[in-house]
Amino acid sequence: MQHQYNQFSCPGHITPQITHNDTNTGSIQELTPAGNTTTLPDFSLSPYAYVFYATQPEYACSVLINIDRLNNIFHTKHRIIVLVKPTLSSEYLSRFTALNATVIPYEPPPLFDNAVPYYAEVLLKLVGFRLHHYIPSLNRVLILDSDQIILQSLDHVFSFPNVDLAAPRAYWQGTFGFTSAFLLVSLSDRLWGRMELALQTIKHDIFDMDLLNVMFAETAMLLPGDYCTLNSEWETNSIPKWWQGSEPPRDPTWKPSRKLPPTPDPLPIEVPPSLKGPLSTNHTSILSATDQVLLAGYRNATARREAKIQKAKDAVEEVHKDQVWKDEMKERGKRLGTTLEDVYMEVKVMHYTALAKPWQRFLAEVKKARPDAHPLFAKGFEVWRTKAAEICPWGEGRDEYVV
Repeated sequence: MQHQYNQFSCPGHITPQITHNDTNTGSIQELTPAGNTTTLPDFSLSPYAYVFYATQPEYACSVLINIDRLNNIFHTKHRIIVLVKPTLSSEYLSRFTALNATVIPYEPPPLFDNAVPYYAEVLLKLVGFRLHHYIPSLNRVLILDSDQIILQSLDHVFSFPNVDLAAPRAYWQGTFGFTSAFLLVSLSDRLWGRMELALQTIKHDIFDMDLLNVMFAETAMLLPGDYCTLNSEWETNSIPKWWQGSEPPRDPTWKPSRKLPPTPDPLPIEVPPSLKGPLSTNHTSILSATDQVLLAGYRNATARREAKIQKAKDAVEEVHKDQVWKDEMKERGKRLGTTLEDVYMEVKVMHYTALAKPWQRFLAEVKKARPDAHPLFAKGFEVWRTKAAEICPWGEGRDEYVV
Protein backbone atom coordinates (compact mmCIF):
# COMPACT_ATOMS: atom_id res chain seq x y z
CA MET A 1 0.00 0.00 0.00
CA GLN A 2 1.46 3.33 -1.05
CA HIS A 3 0.74 6.52 0.88
CA GLN A 4 0.66 10.04 -0.44
CA TYR A 5 2.07 12.59 1.96
CA ASN A 6 2.90 16.25 2.02
CA GLN A 7 5.56 17.58 -0.34
CA PHE A 8 7.07 20.47 1.60
CA SER A 9 6.60 23.88 0.09
CA CYS A 10 6.79 27.35 1.57
CA PRO A 11 4.75 30.51 1.23
CA GLY A 12 6.40 33.15 -0.89
CA HIS A 13 6.91 35.51 2.06
CA ILE A 14 9.79 33.73 3.80
CA THR A 15 11.83 35.49 6.44
CA PRO A 16 15.35 34.37 7.34
CA GLN A 17 14.30 32.71 10.60
CA ILE A 18 10.85 31.28 10.02
CA THR A 19 8.54 29.63 7.58
CA HIS A 20 5.10 28.94 8.94
CA ASN A 21 1.39 29.10 8.41
CA ASP A 22 -0.81 30.16 11.30
CA THR A 23 -3.16 27.83 13.12
CA ASN A 24 -6.19 28.87 11.10
CA THR A 25 -4.77 28.86 7.59
CA GLY A 26 -5.20 25.16 6.92
CA SER A 27 -2.91 22.65 5.32
CA ILE A 28 0.32 23.94 3.85
CA GLN A 29 -0.43 22.28 0.52
CA GLU A 30 -3.15 24.89 0.03
CA LEU A 31 -0.68 27.75 0.29
CA THR A 32 1.49 27.02 -2.74
CA PRO A 33 1.34 25.17 -6.07
CA ALA A 34 1.79 21.42 -5.72
CA GLY A 35 5.37 20.24 -6.04
CA ASN A 36 6.93 23.65 -5.44
CA THR A 37 10.02 23.28 -3.28
CA THR A 38 11.40 26.47 -1.79
CA THR A 39 14.98 26.89 -0.64
CA LEU A 40 15.19 28.63 2.71
CA PRO A 41 17.53 31.61 3.12
CA ASP A 42 20.90 30.22 4.15
CA PHE A 43 22.75 32.69 6.37
CA SER A 44 24.53 30.38 8.78
CA LEU A 45 27.99 29.05 8.04
CA SER A 46 27.57 25.83 9.97
CA PRO A 47 26.89 22.74 7.85
CA TYR A 48 25.36 21.05 10.89
CA ALA A 49 22.02 21.38 12.64
CA TYR A 50 20.05 20.13 15.59
CA VAL A 51 16.58 19.08 14.48
CA PHE A 52 13.50 18.77 16.69
CA TYR A 53 9.91 18.11 15.78
CA ALA A 54 6.69 19.17 17.49
CA THR A 55 3.06 18.35 16.74
CA GLN A 56 1.46 19.21 20.12
CA PRO A 57 1.91 22.11 22.57
CA GLU A 58 3.43 19.97 25.35
CA TYR A 59 6.12 18.62 23.05
CA ALA A 60 6.67 22.10 21.62
CA CYS A 61 7.31 23.30 25.17
CA SER A 62 9.93 20.59 25.57
CA VAL A 63 11.54 21.68 22.32
CA LEU A 64 11.75 25.23 23.67
CA ILE A 65 13.44 23.96 26.83
CA ASN A 66 16.08 22.05 24.86
CA ILE A 67 16.71 24.92 22.47
CA ASP A 68 17.20 27.19 25.46
CA ARG A 69 19.72 24.72 26.90
CA LEU A 70 21.60 24.41 23.61
CA ASN A 71 21.86 28.19 23.29
CA ASN A 72 22.30 29.42 26.84
CA ILE A 73 23.99 26.55 28.67
CA PHE A 74 25.99 24.74 25.98
CA HIS A 75 26.44 27.68 23.58
CA THR A 76 26.12 25.61 20.43
CA LYS A 77 27.78 26.84 17.27
CA HIS A 78 25.29 25.12 15.02
CA ARG A 79 21.87 25.75 13.56
CA ILE A 80 18.64 24.66 15.19
CA ILE A 81 15.66 23.58 13.09
CA VAL A 82 12.17 22.69 14.28
CA LEU A 83 9.79 20.65 12.12
CA VAL A 84 6.24 21.47 13.16
CA LYS A 85 2.78 20.29 12.31
CA PRO A 86 1.17 23.18 10.36
CA THR A 87 -1.58 23.59 12.97
CA LEU A 88 0.81 24.22 15.87
CA SER A 89 0.10 27.53 17.60
CA SER A 90 1.89 30.52 16.10
CA GLU A 91 2.77 31.54 19.66
CA TYR A 92 5.20 28.63 19.78
CA LEU A 93 6.54 29.39 16.33
CA SER A 94 7.35 32.94 17.39
CA ARG A 95 9.16 31.68 20.48
CA PHE A 96 11.17 29.21 18.43
CA THR A 97 12.38 31.95 16.13
CA ALA A 98 13.09 34.25 19.07
CA LEU A 99 15.63 31.60 20.09
CA ASN A 100 17.16 31.72 16.59
CA ALA A 101 15.63 28.47 15.40
CA THR A 102 14.40 27.92 11.86
CA VAL A 103 10.81 26.64 11.78
CA ILE A 104 9.58 24.43 8.96
CA PRO A 105 5.90 23.40 8.81
CA TYR A 106 5.31 19.93 7.41
CA GLU A 107 2.33 17.59 7.55
CA PRO A 108 3.52 14.41 9.34
CA PRO A 109 3.83 11.39 7.01
CA PRO A 110 1.12 8.88 7.95
CA LEU A 111 1.57 5.49 9.51
CA PHE A 112 -0.04 2.52 7.73
CA ASP A 113 -3.42 2.98 9.38
CA ASN A 114 -2.75 5.44 12.24
CA ALA A 115 -4.22 2.79 14.56
CA VAL A 116 -2.08 3.84 17.54
CA PRO A 117 -2.77 7.51 18.40
CA TYR A 118 0.41 7.84 20.50
CA TYR A 119 2.56 7.19 17.41
CA ALA A 120 0.29 8.84 14.83
CA GLU A 121 2.62 11.76 14.03
CA VAL A 122 5.99 10.35 15.04
CA LEU A 123 7.21 9.95 11.45
CA LEU A 124 7.60 13.73 11.18
CA LYS A 125 11.11 13.29 12.57
CA LEU A 126 12.12 11.34 9.46
CA VAL A 127 11.49 14.41 7.30
CA GLY A 128 14.80 15.54 8.79
CA PHE A 129 16.46 13.22 6.24
CA ARG A 130 15.58 15.68 3.45
CA LEU A 131 16.50 19.02 5.00
CA HIS A 132 19.39 19.51 2.57
CA HIS A 133 16.73 20.13 -0.07
CA TYR A 134 15.78 23.35 1.70
CA ILE A 135 19.11 24.36 3.21
CA PRO A 136 21.64 23.10 0.63
CA SER A 137 24.71 23.79 2.77
CA LEU A 138 23.56 21.32 5.43
CA ASN A 139 25.70 18.18 5.56
CA ARG A 140 24.66 16.54 8.78
CA VAL A 141 21.80 16.78 11.28
CA LEU A 142 21.13 15.47 14.76
CA ILE A 143 17.42 14.61 15.06
CA LEU A 144 16.23 14.52 18.66
CA ASP A 145 12.92 13.52 20.23
CA SER A 146 11.52 16.31 22.36
CA ASP A 147 10.43 14.22 25.37
CA GLN A 148 13.97 14.16 26.68
CA ILE A 149 16.42 16.67 28.07
CA ILE A 150 19.92 17.50 26.87
CA LEU A 151 22.38 17.30 29.77
CA GLN A 152 25.69 17.92 28.00
CA SER A 153 26.96 19.69 24.92
CA LEU A 154 26.49 17.57 21.80
CA ASP A 155 28.39 19.67 19.26
CA HIS A 156 31.17 17.08 19.17
CA VAL A 157 28.94 14.41 17.61
CA PHE A 158 29.05 16.16 14.24
CA SER A 159 32.73 15.19 13.98
CA PHE A 160 31.98 11.46 14.37
CA PRO A 161 32.92 9.21 11.42
CA ASN A 162 30.89 9.96 8.31
CA VAL A 163 28.22 7.24 8.15
CA ASP A 164 24.63 7.41 6.94
CA LEU A 165 23.25 6.99 10.44
CA ALA A 166 24.63 6.84 13.97
CA ALA A 167 22.38 6.23 16.97
CA PRO A 168 22.69 5.04 20.57
CA ARG A 169 22.17 1.39 21.35
CA ALA A 170 18.74 0.69 22.88
CA TYR A 171 20.51 -0.92 25.83
CA TRP A 172 17.23 -1.49 27.69
CA GLN A 173 16.02 -3.86 24.97
CA GLY A 174 18.85 -6.34 24.95
CA THR A 175 20.07 -7.03 21.43
CA PHE A 176 17.19 -5.25 19.66
CA GLY A 177 19.22 -2.49 18.03
CA PHE A 178 19.29 1.29 18.39
CA THR A 179 16.90 3.96 19.61
CA SER A 180 15.25 6.45 17.28
CA ALA A 181 15.25 9.22 19.90
CA PHE A 182 18.77 10.34 18.86
CA LEU A 183 19.63 10.14 15.14
CA LEU A 184 22.83 11.53 13.67
CA VAL A 185 22.22 11.63 9.92
CA SER A 186 24.58 12.40 7.03
CA LEU A 187 22.32 14.00 4.43
CA SER A 188 22.26 12.87 0.82
CA ASP A 189 19.81 12.45 -2.04
CA ARG A 190 20.58 8.72 -2.03
CA LEU A 191 19.64 8.39 1.64
CA TRP A 192 16.48 10.48 1.29
CA GLY A 193 15.45 8.35 -1.70
CA ARG A 194 15.56 5.26 0.51
CA MET A 195 13.67 7.00 3.30
CA GLU A 196 11.01 8.41 0.97
CA LEU A 197 10.30 4.95 -0.43
CA ALA A 198 10.16 3.48 3.08
CA LEU A 199 7.65 6.12 4.17
CA GLN A 200 5.47 5.50 1.14
CA THR A 201 5.38 1.74 1.69
CA ILE A 202 5.33 1.49 5.48
CA LYS A 203 3.60 -1.63 6.80
CA HIS A 204 1.07 -2.25 9.57
CA ASP A 205 2.45 -2.09 13.13
CA ILE A 206 5.70 -0.50 11.96
CA PHE A 207 6.78 2.67 13.74
CA ASP A 208 9.82 4.91 13.47
CA MET A 209 12.16 2.77 15.58
CA ASP A 210 11.13 -0.44 13.80
CA LEU A 211 11.51 1.13 10.37
CA LEU A 212 14.97 2.53 11.05
CA ASN A 213 16.30 -0.68 12.60
CA VAL A 214 15.26 -2.58 9.48
CA MET A 215 16.69 0.01 7.09
CA PHE A 216 20.02 0.39 8.89
CA ALA A 217 20.43 -2.99 10.56
CA GLU A 218 23.74 -3.63 8.81
CA THR A 219 25.09 -0.09 8.45
CA ALA A 220 24.19 2.03 11.49
CA MET A 221 27.03 3.09 13.75
CA LEU A 222 26.02 2.29 17.32
CA LEU A 223 26.76 4.90 19.95
CA PRO A 224 27.00 4.05 23.66
CA GLY A 225 23.91 4.28 25.81
CA ASP A 226 25.01 7.46 27.58
CA TYR A 227 23.84 9.36 24.49
CA CYS A 228 20.27 8.35 25.33
CA THR A 229 19.63 7.05 28.83
CA LEU A 230 16.20 6.36 30.31
CA ASN A 231 15.22 8.27 33.45
CA SER A 232 13.84 4.97 34.78
CA GLU A 233 17.37 4.16 35.97
CA TRP A 234 16.92 6.72 38.77
CA GLU A 235 13.32 5.67 39.32
CA THR A 236 14.39 2.12 40.22
CA ASN A 237 17.92 2.88 41.50
CA SER A 238 19.41 0.75 38.71
CA ILE A 239 22.76 1.04 36.96
CA PRO A 240 22.38 1.13 33.16
CA LYS A 241 24.08 -1.63 31.21
CA TRP A 242 26.39 0.78 29.40
CA TRP A 243 28.01 1.98 32.63
CA GLN A 244 31.66 0.98 32.83
CA GLY A 245 32.40 2.16 36.34
CA SER A 246 32.55 -0.03 39.41
CA GLU A 247 29.37 -0.85 41.32
CA PRO A 248 29.54 -1.25 45.11
CA PRO A 249 28.74 -4.88 45.99
CA ARG A 250 25.68 -5.82 47.99
CA ASP A 251 26.19 -6.93 51.59
CA PRO A 252 26.08 -10.74 51.33
CA THR A 253 24.10 -10.92 54.58
CA TRP A 254 21.31 -8.69 53.29
CA LYS A 255 17.92 -10.29 52.80
CA PRO A 256 14.57 -8.75 51.97
CA SER A 257 12.00 -8.81 54.72
CA ARG A 258 9.24 -11.40 54.63
CA LYS A 259 6.36 -9.93 56.55
CA LEU A 260 3.45 -11.85 55.13
CA PRO A 261 -0.18 -11.39 56.11
CA PRO A 262 -1.87 -14.57 57.40
CA THR A 263 -3.42 -16.78 54.74
CA PRO A 264 -7.18 -17.18 55.21
CA ASP A 265 -8.12 -20.73 56.25
CA PRO A 266 -11.85 -21.26 55.63
CA LEU A 267 -13.56 -23.90 57.72
CA PRO A 268 -13.44 -27.35 56.10
CA ILE A 269 -16.56 -28.54 54.30
CA GLU A 270 -18.56 -30.89 56.50
CA VAL A 271 -19.09 -34.34 54.99
CA PRO A 272 -22.75 -35.41 54.91
CA PRO A 273 -23.20 -38.39 57.32
CA SER A 274 -24.41 -40.73 54.57
CA LEU A 275 -21.18 -40.12 52.60
CA LYS A 276 -18.60 -40.66 55.34
CA GLY A 277 -18.42 -44.43 54.92
CA PRO A 278 -18.35 -44.53 51.10
CA LEU A 279 -15.78 -41.72 50.95
CA SER A 280 -13.52 -43.37 53.51
CA THR A 281 -13.55 -46.64 51.57
CA ASN A 282 -13.71 -45.01 48.12
CA HIS A 283 -16.89 -46.86 47.27
CA THR A 284 -18.89 -43.97 45.85
CA SER A 285 -20.12 -45.83 42.78
CA ILE A 286 -22.79 -47.65 44.81
CA LEU A 287 -24.42 -44.49 46.20
CA SER A 288 -28.09 -43.85 45.82
CA ALA A 289 -29.30 -41.11 43.51
CA THR A 290 -29.90 -38.84 46.49
CA ASP A 291 -26.38 -39.43 47.84
CA GLN A 292 -24.93 -38.86 44.36
CA VAL A 293 -26.44 -35.36 44.45
CA LEU A 294 -25.02 -34.82 47.93
CA LEU A 295 -21.61 -36.02 46.74
CA ALA A 296 -21.59 -33.62 43.80
CA GLY A 297 -22.48 -30.74 46.09
CA TYR A 298 -19.78 -31.74 48.60
CA ARG A 299 -17.09 -31.96 45.91
CA ASN A 300 -18.09 -28.60 44.41
CA ALA A 301 -18.00 -26.93 47.81
CA THR A 302 -14.59 -28.48 48.54
CA ALA A 303 -13.24 -27.29 45.16
CA ARG A 304 -14.50 -23.75 45.84
CA ARG A 305 -12.81 -23.79 49.26
CA GLU A 306 -9.49 -24.93 47.76
CA ALA A 307 -9.72 -22.30 45.02
CA LYS A 308 -10.35 -19.63 47.64
CA ILE A 309 -7.31 -20.77 49.64
CA GLN A 310 -5.11 -20.79 46.51
CA LYS A 311 -6.30 -17.34 45.51
CA ALA A 312 -5.44 -16.08 48.99
CA LYS A 313 -1.98 -17.68 48.78
CA ASP A 314 -1.37 -16.07 45.39
CA ALA A 315 -2.41 -12.69 46.79
CA VAL A 316 -0.02 -13.11 49.72
CA GLU A 317 2.77 -14.03 47.30
CA GLU A 318 2.09 -10.88 45.27
CA VAL A 319 2.30 -8.85 48.45
CA HIS A 320 5.61 -10.54 49.17
CA LYS A 321 6.96 -9.82 45.68
CA ASP A 322 5.95 -6.19 46.01
CA GLN A 323 7.62 -5.97 49.41
CA VAL A 324 10.80 -7.61 48.09
CA TRP A 325 10.85 -5.12 45.20
CA LYS A 326 10.49 -2.18 47.59
CA ASP A 327 13.17 -3.57 49.89
CA GLU A 328 15.53 -4.04 46.95
CA MET A 329 14.79 -0.49 45.77
CA LYS A 330 15.72 0.88 49.20
CA GLU A 331 18.83 -1.30 49.42
CA ARG A 332 20.01 -0.20 45.97
CA GLY A 333 19.22 3.41 46.81
CA LYS A 334 21.51 3.35 49.83
CA ARG A 335 24.24 1.31 48.16
CA LEU A 336 24.22 2.94 44.73
CA GLY A 337 23.28 6.53 45.57
CA THR A 338 26.71 7.99 44.80
CA THR A 339 27.20 5.69 41.81
CA LEU A 340 23.93 6.86 40.27
CA GLU A 341 25.15 10.44 40.64
CA ASP A 342 28.32 9.46 38.76
CA VAL A 343 26.20 7.82 36.05
CA TYR A 344 24.12 10.99 35.72
CA MET A 345 27.29 13.01 35.14
CA GLU A 346 28.07 10.80 32.13
CA VAL A 347 24.65 11.05 30.48
CA LYS A 348 24.41 13.23 27.38
CA VAL A 349 20.63 13.01 26.87
CA MET A 350 18.04 11.70 29.33
CA HIS A 351 14.78 10.32 27.96
CA TYR A 352 11.61 10.73 30.05
CA THR A 353 10.03 7.26 29.99
CA ALA A 354 9.27 6.50 33.66
CA LEU A 355 6.03 7.30 35.54
CA ALA A 356 4.89 10.02 33.09
CA LYS A 357 6.09 12.79 30.84
CA PRO A 358 7.28 15.77 32.89
CA TRP A 359 4.28 17.89 31.90
CA GLN A 360 1.89 15.22 33.17
CA ARG A 361 2.88 15.21 36.85
CA PHE A 362 3.41 17.94 39.41
CA LEU A 363 6.67 17.61 41.32
CA ALA A 364 4.88 16.72 44.56
CA GLU A 365 3.05 13.93 42.74
CA VAL A 366 6.32 12.52 41.46
CA LYS A 367 7.85 12.41 44.94
CA LYS A 368 4.74 10.85 46.43
CA ALA A 369 4.48 8.21 43.69
CA ARG A 370 8.16 7.24 43.89
CA PRO A 371 9.31 7.82 47.49
CA ASP A 372 12.24 5.39 47.21
CA ALA A 373 13.55 6.67 43.88
CA HIS A 374 16.92 8.40 43.70
CA PRO A 375 16.57 12.19 44.23
CA LEU A 376 17.76 12.75 40.67
CA PHE A 377 14.55 11.16 39.40
CA ALA A 378 12.39 13.95 40.81
CA LYS A 379 15.13 16.45 39.94
CA GLY A 380 14.67 15.62 36.27
CA PHE A 381 11.01 16.62 36.50
CA GLU A 382 11.84 19.73 38.51
CA VAL A 383 14.40 21.02 36.00
CA TRP A 384 11.95 20.56 33.14
CA ARG A 385 8.94 22.06 34.92
CA THR A 386 10.85 25.05 36.31
CA LYS A 387 12.05 26.04 32.85
CA ALA A 388 8.60 25.36 31.34
CA ALA A 389 7.04 27.77 33.82
CA GLU A 390 9.56 30.36 32.67
CA ILE A 391 9.47 30.09 28.87
CA CYS A 392 6.43 28.10 27.69
CA PRO A 393 3.12 29.85 26.89
CA TRP A 394 1.06 27.32 28.81
CA GLY A 395 3.29 27.44 31.89
CA GLU A 396 4.13 31.12 32.12
CA GLY A 397 3.27 32.93 35.30
CA ARG A 398 2.03 29.83 37.13
CA ASP A 399 3.94 29.43 40.39
CA GLU A 400 2.12 26.21 41.15
CA TYR A 401 3.35 24.74 37.87
CA VAL A 402 6.49 23.40 39.51
CA VAL A 403 5.09 21.88 42.70
